[in-house]
Amino acid sequence: MKKLIGIALVAVLAATVLPVQAHHSFAATFTDEIIVVEGYVERLKFSNPHVIVYFNSTDANGGEQQWLAEGGSATSMRNQGWDRDTLSEGDYIRITGESTRNGSTMVSMVNNGSVQFINPTTGAVVGMPGHAVEAEEGAFNMPLQLASRLPNFSGAWTGEATGRVGRPIDNVPPMDYNEAGAALHAVFDAVNDPQVWCEPPGLVRQAGFSPHPVRIEQLDDHVVISYEEYAGMRTVYFDKRDMVGGDKTHLGQSWARYEGQTLVIESNNLLPNLSATTGNALTDQTSTVETYYRKDTTDGRAVLAMDMVATDPGYLLTPWTVRWEKYAENDYEFIEVECEAPLTN
Repeated sequence: MKKLIGIALVAVLAATVLPVQAHHSFAATFTDEIIVVEGYVERLKFSNPHVIVYFNSTDANGGEQQWLAEGGSATSMRNQGWDRDTLSEGDYIRITGESTRNGSTMVSMVNNGSVQFINPTTGAVVGMPGHAVEAEEGAFNMPLQLASRLPNFSGAWTGEATGRVGRPIDNVPPMDYNEAGAALHAVFDAVNDPQVWCEPPGLVRQAGFSPHPVRIEQLDDHVVISYEEYAGMRTVYFDKRDMVGGDKTHLGQSWARYEGQTLVIESNNLLPNLSATTGNALTDQTSTVETYYRKDTTDGRAVLAMDMVATDPGYLLTPWTVRWEKYAENDYEFIEVECEAPLTN
């Protein structure tokens, strides 16, 4: 059942489903109730971790009321043909999506969400934002090895040729919890996810769970790994200078080494964190091993794969493995990150 908000006539709406490549579960903010909101666009914030549309609707008393529509990541919405110029100030739009858990003036633009351009006089649908995205010419093959004969992982690694979201092979496999871990997972509520409130993620979530692009730079004594989602960056040395002492952090302490044609990174000294939007909590006893390796090309595109094994005697009976594949892309520019917490009411 749809609930209409704002001044408009409701018609049968063609739903545009935007992928939920989000930094947290939308269940943290939104319910299953579908509402329809109309109004004039004030501005579009096209950045990660979520695209936000600010628009002004008319309340039941005829007064102006500001609304926020929250979409998926800018990375995934770019795959749908959105960019920072998709909506302009003064555009009149209709948004169909989920209402908030706390009754605040927010509506989702994912799952059941749709956005349409509306004629404010007649209520007729005059178009929909976004456009078809053709294959990117920037996706390319690259040598398996550097001139030094080390494996070649340098550059930006993104999604399919038509998009920017990597292909997860096993993005949220089941965890083999012990009693304490199972009890905590059973009562997880998405609203308690720190990423909802713009807190930094832990290493497993940043490096393992995220389907978004990464960039790797290989240098003589270290590697630098940057992440589009959350704007994380790690400098990992080939000696163990960062593996002794120090405070626990979200990304921990890491040591890199080459083993044949793989890059292996071991990490520990991590803060307790959730490892996925579904919870999957890990304690500060967690250690991880990441293994990066090249795979056979796909349609002429270089493929980078990563396996991460997380060991946590605090919550897990056995190690937990997450895997992804990403594709080389030339001249890729990260989308900026500007996190915004949900409205409280």
